[in-house]
Amino acid sequence: MAEFLGGLVTKARESIKDTLDFVLVIVGVSASSAVVEAVRSWFPEPTTGIADETVTSVVGFLLWYFGDKIHPRLSPFGFGIFLTGVGAWASSWIAPLFAFLKKG
Repeated sequence: MAEFLGGLVTKARESIKDTLDFVLVIVGVSASSAVVEAVRSWFPEPTTGIADETVTSVVGFLLWYFGDKIHPRLSPFGFGIFLTGVGAWASSWIAPLFAFLKKG
């Protein structure tokens, strides 16, 4: 398991090499809901009953991890989508930890 997680960290480090990669991560974050809508339009039955966060995470992970086999700039785009999905999925656990910051 440690090797797998280490591999993901290495892959994340390699995803952003220059300014354009950074911009593509931001574009991936921004486009994540549109990508999910596109996936659901092409695969309506298999994605029925699956939360948007899950679809976003899976599609983002696949684009991030395997996208460079199609085009080297697809990987940072997928990384942005993946981060959006995982962030949305984990927010129900993380957000309460910061609730103490609210004023009165």
